[in-house]
Amino acid sequence: MKAKLEVLSKDELDTIYQTALKILEKIGVSIEDEEIIKLLEKNGCKAGSNKIVYFPEKVIDRCLKSTPNRKGETTLCGRDPLKDVVMGDDQKYPYVISHVLMNYFEGLTDTYRTITKEDIRKFVTISDYLDTIDGIWMCTLMPDFKEMYTYCEYELAVRSTTKPVCVSSFEPSAIPPVYDLAAALAGGEEELKKRPLTVAFCEISPLTWNKYGCAMLKATARWGIQPVITVETPMGDTGPATFAGNIAQKIAELLSGLVIVQLLKEGLPVFFVVPLEVFDMRTAQICLASRGDYVWACAVGQLEDYLGIPIISPISPDSKLLDMQEAYELSFSLIPRILGGNKATVIHGLDQTHAINNELLLLMDEMMISVRRMLEGIDVNEETLAFNVLEEVAGKIENDRRSGHFLNQRHTLNWYVREHRPRRDAVIDKYRREKWIENGSKSFVERAHEKILEILKNHKPEPLSKEIESTINAIHKKYNIPDL
Repeated sequence: MKAKLEVLSKDELDTIYQTALKILEKIGVSIEDEEIIKLLEKNGCKAGSNKIVYFPEKVIDRCLKSTPNRKGETTLCGRDPLKDVVMGDDQKYPYVISHVLMNYFEGLTDTYRTITKEDIRKFVTISDYLDTIDGIWMCTLMPDFKEMYTYCEYELAVRSTTKPVCVSSFEPSAIPPVYDLAAALAGGEEELKKRPLTVAFCEISPLTWNKYGCAMLKATARWGIQPVITVETPMGDTGPATFAGNIAQKIAELLSGLVIVQLLKEGLPVFFVVPLEVFDMRTAQICLASRGDYVWACAVGQLEDYLGIPIISPISPDSKLLDMQEAYELSFSLIPRILGGNKATVIHGLDQTHAINNELLLLMDEMMISVRRMLEGIDVNEETLAFNVLEEVAGKIENDRRSGHFLNQRHTLNWYVREHRPRRDAVIDKYRREKWIENGSKSFVERAHEKILEILKNHKPEPLSKEIESTINAIHKKYNIPDL
C-alpha cells in the first residue's frame, strides 16, 4: 500500500467548491480594467457598480472545459526537453522547484545581505546539479535590473541550468525580451507555442484584479505564455480565519483568473499557486509557516485533484537562520504536501520568502529522497517477507547458539539500497561520536558548505550555443539592457 494523506471528504470538497461558486456569483470580483470588464459582460457575466463583476456558474464551467490541461498533463519546459516538468497523474514523484529570492544568507557567518548576480549563478548551478530539484523560479527584484528585472533574472537562470525556469513579473513591459529569448531557446516562435514560457503573477485579495494583475493577464494571453495565477489570502487579514472559508475564497479568486485567461485566449494552459498565510495576531505579522500552513498542506493535493488544475504549492519557512526552527518549518510544510498528493512545490528558503541559502538546498535534497521513499510505501510479497532467508540464517548454529546474520546474504545485497536509499555522498552524519570528532566535529552547515564548494568546482552547466549568445546580444541592444 502506498502512502496517502486525505483530510477532506468528497462531500466537504463539494461544499467548499459550491461556496466558491456562490462567492463569484453573489459577491463578485473587482476588476480594474474596462476592457476585461466588457469582455466578461460579453460572455455572460454581469457588471455592477464600482467595477464589480459577477460570474455565473455556466461561464466558469465553460472556461474550465476550455482549459486544456484540466485532468491532463501540463509542462514546465526547460532548455533540455528531457528535464521538462510534466505534471499529471502519471508522474512518479512530486516535483520540487527551488526559488531565487531578494537576499542571500551566509550560513557559516550568519551574514544577511542583498543578493548578487554571482549568488544567482551559484544557486542555480547547484539546483541544476541536484537530481531532486526539478526547476528554478526567479524573483529577485534586483534594483540594478530596474524594470527589466524579469528578463535579467531569466537570462541569468537559463545560462546556469537546462531545467525549466519560471519567472515572476510585475512589469508587463519586460515580457517582450523574455519572450524573444524563450523563442530562441525553443527554436523559434512556432516551437515556443509547443513548449511555452511560464510566467507567474498575483491577484489581490480579497477578490480583486487590480490594474497590474489585469495587465499581466492580457500580456500572457497576447504572447501565448502559460500563466501561473497566484492568490494570497492571509487568514484573518484579507481572507477568513477559518480553513473552509479561506479555501473557498482562494478557489473563487483562482477561478476568476482562469475565466479571464480563457476568454482572452481560449485553450491556454494555466497553473495555480496557492500559498497559505496566517496573520499572526500576537506579532501583527503575516506568517508563512505557521501551524495553519501545516493543516493546509494536508489538503492542497486533494484540492488540486478536485479542480483538475496543477497547483504549485509554496513552502516558505519563517526562520531567519539555518537553525532548528528552519528544519522544523521546512519538514512540517513539505511532508504533508507530498503525502497529500500535491504534484509540485516551490521552496522559498528562509525569512518568509526574502532569502536563499546554498547549504539549504542540500537539506532539501535529503528531505526529498526521504519523502519519495515514504511515498513508495512498503511492498509485501514473498521476497520482501524474507521467510526463506530468515530460515537459512536462523538455521546456522555453532556451540548450541544461532550464529547466522544477514550481512552476507544476497537478499541483503539485493534489497538494502532499494529499501533504505543510502548515499555515499550524504552530508547527513551517521558516524559514531568518536569518528565524528575525528572528522572535525563539523555541523551540518559546515559539511554542506564543503559539498557546495565541491559541486561548484566540478559541475559545469551546459553552455548556451553561439546562436543563442548572438540572440542575447541583439536583445540587449534592442531593449537597452546592459551585459550581465
